[in-house]
Amino acid sequence: MTERKPFDAAVRRFLDEQAIATGALPPATSNEERVRMARGFMMRALESRESIAGLPNGVETRDVEIAAGLGARVYLPPGGNAARPVMVYTHGGGWVVGAVATVDPFCRLLSEAAGVIIVSVEYRLAPEHPYPAALEDTLAAFDWVAEHAHEFGGDASRLVLGGDSAGANLAAVTANRLCADGSAKAHALRALLLLYPVTDHPSAEHPSYAENASGYGLEGSLMRWFWELYAPGVSAEDLNVAPLRLREVPKLPPTLVTTAHYDVLRDEGIAYAEKLKEAGVAVTHLHAPDMGHNFPVTPSQVARFPQGVEMLGAIAEWLKASLAGR
Repeated sequence: MTERKPFDAAVRRFLDEQAIATGALPPATSNEERVRMARGFMMRALESRESIAGLPNGVETRDVEIAAGLGARVYLPPGGNAARPVMVYTHGGGWVVGAVATVDPFCRLLSEAAGVIIVSVEYRLAPEHPYPAALEDTLAAFDWVAEHAHEFGGDASRLVLGGDSAGANLAAVTANRLCADGSAKAHALRALLLLYPVTDHPSAEHPSYAENASGYGLEGSLMRWFWELYAPGVSAEDLNVAPLRLREVPKLPPTLVTTAHYDVLRDEGIAYAEKLKEAGVAVTHLHAPDMGHNFPVTPSQVARFPQGVEMLGAIAEWLKASLAGR
């Protein structure tokens, strides 16, 4: 049983202030309008940050084209001439909102702290591009990095898949598919980073959906709406959307799973960590007993609270340890 503490009071005040600010918005009259409002809210959350503590100046970035209509931002940490490990990173936002821009501060912080090159993928979003578009883009991005890592100082023998929330779902499914077929590229996958992951369909009715349904940053109703837009008509048993339902776990690399007690996705994240452990995967599970969904990453909270700074440091240390050597 994971530890539970009272929800952090400073985070509670912050979320309440956000609720007051967003309460002035008119109700959406259509899915299209709601999507526009949700995307705009996340961008405004980022733009409202006048400064972010510790944001590094030494991390260089370059925008690249992976394929027609598919771009990414490459984060290059400072120091050293040796080839660096490379992480393909997919942002959260329920497959519907979010962008490379919204995880830009987190990627800058993590790239410097871990000494890892990050390729943050601008995958296609639902509902304009429902499943399997985002998954196809993630697979294409991994293939591209495996072939082109050397062009930006990357070590193609030390690759990572990572993501947060819905992006962690894409990372998990991509890793499962790569490792199941045993390709040469799969052997280069040295670590898997799953931050507050979506691993199951809401129809599973995990208790955390009811316990944390509202007031903690990710509403249960919002997560169900994301699913409706991302995977309409797709079976909840489809392993390409619900990796927790895997019957046989492939041979995966060392995996980090992070969860938070006050998160709709808490139980499915914990269950996935346990499933991988039982299958013999080297799993590290970091749990925040007093925080909500995706607190170290989301643009409104990244580096805002001590717990987020500490968790980001722990993630970086795990990455460095997992990727040491060749």
